[in-house]
Amino acid sequence: MSETSDSSRARLFTAFGTVLFVDPSTGELRHGAVESSPANAYFESGMSSVGSYRRGQLVFVAGDLREPIDCYRDRCLTASQSQRHHQSDGVDTFELIPLERGLLALRSGGHFLSAIPDGRMMHRASVCSTWELFIASENWCTDSPGSAPNGTWRRDRVGFNQGHVEGYIVHPLIRMKSNRQPQAKKILIYGYTRWSHGRVYYDLCRHLHDRGYLVDILDWQQDHAEYARELILGYDFVMSALDGISTLVDIYSVPFEKIIAISHSEFDIRMLIEQKGVQVFEKFANYGVVSESLYSASAMRGISRLPRVVSLGVDYESFFSDLPTSLTKVGYATSMSALTYDVEWKRGHLAEAAARDAGLAFKVAGSTGNQISFHDMPDFYRSVDAVLTSSLNESGPLSVLEGAAAGRLVIGTPVGHFPLKAYQGGGIIAPIEAEKFMAFTAATLRYYKENPSAFVDKCKSTQEAARKFAWAHVLDDWIDLFEVSTGTNSQPHRSSRGVKSESEITKAVICDINWLSSYLANEHYYLIRILSERYGFEIIDSMAIDLSDESTIARLNAFSVLLIAYQGRLHIPMHKISAIKILKIDDLVSYDSNYDELLNKLVSGSDFIISPYAYVFSEHFEHNAVTWIPYSSGLEGFRNYDHVTFNNDPIGKILVSGSIAADRPLRAYASSLADNRIEILNHPGYHNKYDENSPETVGIKYYETLSKYLCCFCDGHHYRYVHLKNFEIASVGSLLLADKIIEKELKELGFIDGETCVLCDKPSFLDRVSWILDPNNRPEVDRIRRAGMDLVRTRHMTKHRAEQIDRLVDSIISDPSVRESKGPPELRQPGSASA
Repeated sequence: MSETSDSSRARLFTAFGTVLFVDPSTGELRHGAVESSPANAYFESGMSSVGSYRRGQLVFVAGDLREPIDCYRDRCLTASQSQRHHQSDGVDTFELIPLERGLLALRSGGHFLSAIPDGRMMHRASVCSTWELFIASENWCTDSPGSAPNGTWRRDRVGFNQGHVEGYIVHPLIRMKSNRQPQAKKILIYGYTRWSHGRVYYDLCRHLHDRGYLVDILDWQQDHAEYARELILGYDFVMSALDGISTLVDIYSVPFEKIIAISHSEFDIRMLIEQKGVQVFEKFANYGVVSESLYSASAMRGISRLPRVVSLGVDYESFFSDLPTSLTKVGYATSMSALTYDVEWKRGHLAEAAARDAGLAFKVAGSTGNQISFHDMPDFYRSVDAVLTSSLNESGPLSVLEGAAAGRLVIGTPVGHFPLKAYQGGGIIAPIEAEKFMAFTAATLRYYKENPSAFVDKCKSTQEAARKFAWAHVLDDWIDLFEVSTGTNSQPHRSSRGVKSESEITKAVICDINWLSSYLANEHYYLIRILSERYGFEIIDSMAIDLSDESTIARLNAFSVLLIAYQGRLHIPMHKISAIKILKIDDLVSYDSNYDELLNKLVSGSDFIISPYAYVFSEHFEHNAVTWIPYSSGLEGFRNYDHVTFNNDPIGKILVSGSIAADRPLRAYASSLADNRIEILNHPGYHNKYDENSPETVGIKYYETLSKYLCCFCDGHHYRYVHLKNFEIASVGSLLLADKIIEKELKELGFIDGETCVLCDKPSFLDRVSWILDPNNRPEVDRIRRAGMDLVRTRHMTKHRAEQIDRLVDSIISDPSVRESKGPPELRQPGSASA
């Protein structure tokens, strides 16, 4: 037995999230579930010499027993078991090779230790790939890579599958199991793991690890509800783009003071303000933006907290390339087209037109919808000679940094950080107006095409200037973001004096709860249930209160906020109620003059309005604080809802359902067609009572019926309504065939023609039907309907609407001026991109 300090031993975890252990009954080294595997196998550090990696042994430790582990091509055994099996050709000493982001590999005699998926450990891989990746419990394994130069492994293209190593994302659950405590802070990034965001987060994880931080990424396209709260407790901060704040706070219960919020665009600032109000920026541990232009945009949006500018960097060594010798091909490294608020802002067609006009080939790297791995982007830049950006709006476009580091001719519009980078020598600024951009860019390309010597000189100077864009020059700003948080933030940070504590805030919803419980559309009832059960809204039955009784008024005034929704024909003396009053209005026209008069009184007496049709609210009523809370899919409100999954073998027809009335002209047209490709589901009627035993196609049976069809149609109503049915159809995986009359609103919700739905009008209806049902188009139809299903299930379920309402209430209450005046904290315009 030999004595060894516990500090020089580390447990090892595999890329599968399992841990190495020795089976006491066989003496074999295996890997298995952390919860059920004994903590008896370790990597024990030896000595390292100049120019080499640290060396050490795998050992079996049980009480006072310490025994080396010998590894063979087909298994690994303790030394005593090796003797029993008369094996003597195993290795017991490994090089410990630190890779990146806390990953490591063990190598001996030119072969790597591998974790085989069936639980065995083998020493026979000649190339380090995913099965050869390990995570250690101790910092010394990867913080100090021996005396070997950091990154030496990257130059070994034979022994390491660099793409697999770089492409492997360390799941935070594995890091949690390893229980590693870094010298600096532990940061969890909640975000998108691909495209430009993925590149930024990967670089941060890698470079910050070299500075003593432990940084992991949690993919926001995955559901982490089962373990998120426990997981997040293990990190000092959670950093997220503004798009992810709602989920962090409302679904995963992350406190604001633990969130570092990062804006990547003006759009995400606008979206978060619409979701939660301008006051939310005061609550974050810290707030940063990725360019100076966003610093200004943030202030101009009324956010008094000035953000920190945390510039994006480029991995200069990865993108550095030999210079091109002539200009023959132009590259474009972002989406060709992006439409926001009916404005085309990527304008890739301008870049292509300029390149063609100069007589040059044009190559596109990919798009948001058709992505290549960001790890492959260095090869893309090597395949072109120039890089163009043509956007109307950007914040921190990576393509200009990457193209410059690659030594390519970079030309772009003066947006985001590019004017500064161009001033520093990293490119050429083109005019932003379309015709001027094309003329200038074509002329510039033509000049460098015809003057190869000038072209090479320009590429060389651009590449040299790009050295200043490397992460090493901006990383300290990111570190300050983590180290200087709420308590010591030097930026102005407004106080929240006068705001009630959470325990003092009381909320109630006034509604006809009995009517809702048996109403045709379950979404309304389910919404109220979630508000009550999850967010603490007390339900006040509008049919069971006497508003002529002053004690009733006193009871209502005891609440901080009253939500009035589905209240029936209840006459509420709004002027007597001092609580903040939020009125929810669905249909804006009732065809009943008496009820319309009642609605007008309720509107004028309310402090705030929420409506699924807020974008046309001003055409019917007057109010200056109207928030768009669209409808949603109430599928999850039913028992056994999870059996409604994507249907791979649907009925190849179009289903038309719902009320056929004069104010639904396109639906009436579709249902009138004598076309055997179209089936009609008759409406059961609004005025009956329904439950799960009703014979009509209602409740879960309705969702199941929608799911049976390849495509279901929903119109946009005479009044341009985004009906509830749009969300119901898409949520079950049926293709949504929607009305083009509401294209603008659908687009803001993420329903984009050809991507997450198909749009039509009366002239194009039958053409769309033919295209959808054409077997040749089935792969594309399946792609669109699956994308629509994913969209609704991640952003447009009833739980998401309840969260929106509760956060709106929170933003109202958190503003002292609103509590005093009951005026709007801001003019809320409809159109939340995440609604």
